[in-house]
Amino acid sequence: MKKQISLWLAVIMVFGAVATFAQKPFAGTITFATTAEGTDDPNVAAELADMTQEVIVMGNNTKTVINQSGVGIINIANGDYKLVTTVIDIPGYGKYYIERDENDIKKSFETNKLDFNYSDEKMTIAGYECKKVTVKVTDLETDEDNTVVIWVTDGLMTGDAINFSSYPGLKGYPMRTEVKRDINGEEVTLISSATKVTPSKKIKSTEFLRPSDATNIKDAPADLKAMLGLGEEEE
Repeated sequence: MKKQISLWLAVIMVFGAVATFAQKPFAGTITFATTAEGTDDPNVAAELADMTQEVIVMGNNTKTVINQSGVGIINIANGDYKLVTTVIDIPGYGKYYIERDENDIKKSFETNKLDFNYSDEKMTIAGYECKKVTVKVTDLETDEDNTVVIWVTDGLMTGDAINFSSYPGLKGYPMRTEVKRDINGEEVTLISSATKVTPSKKIKSTEFLRPSDATNIKDAPADLKAMLGLGEEEE
């Protein structure tokens, strides 16, 4: 279970940009699929194949829902109020939430510098033309660099706050993200790509409320906190 949770959390952290989609004229769902390159481990492929990812969108409100073998995470983002609520639902434990406001989000980026290199290279993803963006992420404490490749489209939204909690300053909505991660000692490229965009007028504002049966992560059992890698400073 711990190994599964670690992989699952890595995916949601890497592709948190999915949860920050915004545009008033658009309401609907975006379906994503995640694959891995650079590993022959059948367990990794099987776990990713079992994972479902969907983004529910209405205006500046988004809800990313990821499920895998009964374990789920919901990431609700509000680009207007700069508020992100993450709800973790694990069988045997229940639902627990973490909320981050604008100050929390800004603090999380204080030790990182993001440089965006926008390319003319294009790719059509889920019917939308996307441009390649190479993001260099520099750790200001160690001077170490990491590179993320993001394919963005401006065909679905406008606004400057869309990526506020994932890649602040990035222009365009990420339809595909490619990032390298160490998984079980292997350098693996995780690729999350949109497969379907479905507009809908049936989505209501109540869709984006925090579940009433979720408990603050601060009150979670110690073994669950340890499983999620949460320390006192991270709560």
